[in-house]
Amino acid sequence: MTASQPPYVLIAMASEARGEGLRSVVRALRLATEVFDDVEKLLYHTRGSVPEAIVLEHALVDKVAQLDLIALLRRRASLVDVPIVYLGPNDPALESKVVDQGVDAYLNLPTRPDVVRATLKRLLDRRQVERGLRHALEQSRRFEQAYKESERVKDDLIHMLVHDLKSPISSVMGLLDHSLDMIKTGAHEDAGLDELLGLARSEAQHLLNLAANILDVRRMKEGHMPYGPAVVPSLTELAKESLGDVSGGPRDRHFGFLVRPEAERIVADPNLLRRILANLMANAIKHTRRGGYIDFRAWKQDEDFVLSVRDDGEGIPEADQKRIFNAFEQSRHTVHDRYDTGMGLTFCKLAVEKHGGRIWVESKVGRGSTFYFTIPVDVAAPIVAEEIAAASA
Repeated sequence: MTASQPPYVLIAMASEARGEGLRSVVRALRLATEVFDDVEKLLYHTRGSVPEAIVLEHALVDKVAQLDLIALLRRRASLVDVPIVYLGPNDPALESKVVDQGVDAYLNLPTRPDVVRATLKRLLDRRQVERGLRHALEQSRRFEQAYKESERVKDDLIHMLVHDLKSPISSVMGLLDHSLDMIKTGAHEDAGLDELLGLARSEAQHLLNLAANILDVRRMKEGHMPYGPAVVPSLTELAKESLGDVSGGPRDRHFGFLVRPEAERIVADPNLLRRILANLMANAIKHTRRGGYIDFRAWKQDEDFVLSVRDDGEGIPEADQKRIFNAFEQSRHTVHDRYDTGMGLTFCKLAVEKHGGRIWVESKVGRGSTFYFTIPVDVAAPIVAEEIAAASA
């Protein structure tokens, strides 16, 4: 049944006049009808239209006995559960045959209109009940899948909190203990103390960023994350500020910033955009070695601004690229032996989609990765309208 066609019963009779005679029977059920006296037209029509029920007259089916019409209709996925009422002679052998082929009800001719109507009503009511049961079953399956996914994410989160955060916490504790020993022994006058405390702060910042991403991913999934688009006057400056937010900073990587003039001034939520870029740059740093190259670029393409962060690091296997933005799906150790939960990329995906954009990655193992995301140009529409109104006031 097409989207615009109301529920109807398909009547297939040996002559159009006989089909017209059944219209009033079906009309009492408050259903529309389609009448066919030609099998070819019937088959063509049911390729793209699904009736609520089919009434077949033996006289028509017998004209094309070589086609095995009932089996042909039943082989179509859209007609598998459509009730079929067969009107035929009082012939037990024929009745047995067509029921085996998939007919739901066999009525002997001649028959009374109220018998046809009652039979159709019973079959349609039964189909409605079956639909309700299938819908309830599907809802139950979706609920079960959602529950299993929730349990999986919870288990992964617990695993991460219990096991995978142990390493950076141990690092912080070890660095602080060593620093205290240096202070107690008077060795803190050496320049090494500053480096130890700096490393401890970097690890602590990593833990803080991870906690923020976990909390914000949950807030965004629940629709509670604040979102306030505003004019970003300099995308280059925002990107550099994002790099400053990354735990440990550039760490001996070479950074480049190339923003096309038409993309320098965009509209987006500045806080979310800054976090997106900080997460992508942190991801690039984690997966490239010292001395590697990372660059940020932005340009306008059609109705979107395209922003990218490229690195020449270890790259991502093709099989993993489709699910890298799912939390915990790409949990893996980095080239620096730091555990990467993928939570930062999950935040990026949700934040980009909040703007109406999309995010993806292109990568080859051993040749680096480039993360792209878009910010629609029309995000600017309400902001620009307000500025114009304010200027003219």
